Amino acid sequence: MGFQVVEIDGATFTADGRLKVAQEPPVPPPATTPVELGGIQIVGNTPVDTVHIIGTGKTLVIQNLSGGAAPIGSGSKVELHDDPNGNGTGMTLLRVAYVTGSSFSIDLNRELGPGNGTHAVRLRRVSLGGPSREIAAFMAGYERTAT
Repeated sequence: MGFQVVEIDGATFTADGRLKVAQEPPVPPPATTPVELGGIQIVGNTPVDTVHIIGTGKTLVIQNLSGGAAPIGSGSKVELHDDPNGNGTGMTLLRVAYVTGSSFSIDLNRELGPGNGTHAVRLRRVSLGGPSREIAAFMAGYERTAT
């Protein structure tokens, strides 16, 4: 006996009767500039960073941090830093996720700025030991004029 996809009070079910869960991607408000940062990198003993310089006079609003890693070695972590000098010194850790063969998605509403030509956000992928592995890290948000 098969199941039929139905919708009850906004809930949707798959053909085999399981509840279908989907997260809407973040959408920047009108009159802002979308910012998407990150990707998949092979990470060994040295952390791999992706940096976004916040536009001068702009505020960066971080909406989502997501990623994952292959299940290899002692695990991995994904870090998101406020990097006021834009060079990796004097950073403040905003979020961290420890991953080993899993994925994550964290909704945020964090503001950084105003930008001054050097102030940045830094997305860092770190191997916690063992052989090199793929680590995915993505940040989504938008820039708006600082108020």
